Amino acid sequence: MLQIKNLSKSFSNTPILNDVNFSLKLGEICAIVGNNGSGKTTFLKCLSGLMNFETGSIEFNSTNGHLFLSDKLNIFGDLTIEENLKVISTYHDQNYNKIVFDDSLTKLNIKQFKDMPLKFLSRGNIQRNKLCIAMNLNWDYLLIDEPFSNLDAEGVKIFRDIFNNFKSDNKSIIYSTHQDNQESLYDKVISIEDFKAYK
Repeated sequence: MLQIKNLSKSFSNTPILNDVNFSLKLGEICAIVGNNGSGKTTFLKCLSGLMNFETGSIEFNSTNGHLFLSDKLNIFGDLTIEENLKVISTYHDQNYNKIVFDDSLTKLNIKQFKDMPLKFLSRGNIQRNKLCIAMNLNWDYLLIDEPFSNLDAEGVKIFRDIFNNFKSDNKSIIYSTHQDNQESLYDKVISIEDFKAYK
């Protein structure tokens, strides 16, 4: 279980997160909803360990830890999808599996782009590449920023199906979004404004 206790974060004396208490079990999906610039990414970065916070504690009680995928490109633009994944797998000290990789390309419907440098992919296919990374690494908790942005209807369906597959494998997902339009997907939904309120 992920357990967050009394988490607070501010920038220049402006509270961004205020005394946050939150938990998520393995196999659950949680949406963090808020406007652009409201603090969703800050929350995910605090969870991932990429950003310090003033007070509180974050505990991931799991075997395989967590994976953070930001709203940035998560790519080396001159590399192909496969080459990029190999670099990221090495960074996370994990093995690359060709069979798993080929299967993920098929499920994401991006096999036709496998030999193309990532810098030439559309924004929607860059998003699919981001999920390809998650499908090829081991983790218990996925922290993913704005996964549904720039996706067409087919892409949204593919992402929803893969998210549900993760859930079936007892993996948990916390994702940020500025549009609360995936009601049937998540187990919990939290407005980032609830994390900012004074108590």
